[in-house]
Amino acid sequence: MSNQNGSLFSGRVSAGRTTYFIDVRQAVNDRFYLSLTESRRVSDSGFDQNRVFLFEENLEEIGAMLSKAADELRQAAEKRGELPQDGSSGNYERSGKTWTEEEEGMLQEEFRKNTLRDDIASKLKRSSYAVTLRLEKLGLIEKEKKAVV
Repeated sequence: MSNQNGSLFSGRVSAGRTTYFIDVRQAVNDRFYLSLTESRRVSDSGFDQNRVFLFEENLEEIGAMLSKAADELRQAAEKRGELPQDGSSGNYERSGKTWTEEEEGMLQEEFRKNTLRDDIASKLKRSSYAVTLRLEKLGLIEKEKKAVV
């Protein structure tokens, strides 16, 4: 019934830098479960993975709730309307795309010239938040502390 890795079913969905793996397996106590793994690239050589296990006795209730949530999501998307077809978030052409060496070079140059972050973001076709995160990653600014309310 199962293949050599113990999986009764395996599926995969890619969504940008994130890949979702869905597996149905049988545990050593003969119970069946669904494993949902989110794998996200965090660097050139590393991934961050998160797993959720859904056991057979909870599957019907969780499935019903997921179905309701999916219906709500569809309705909200219909109300919102179409998104740009190029995969961008609308305002930022480079949103979600890997930073190139040229972009990082331009970012560093503009930062050294004390160009405002909003202006840098506009030139790079990215959000100000993305510019701030990249500046932090490059060690040009310290990570900003979030206020605790």
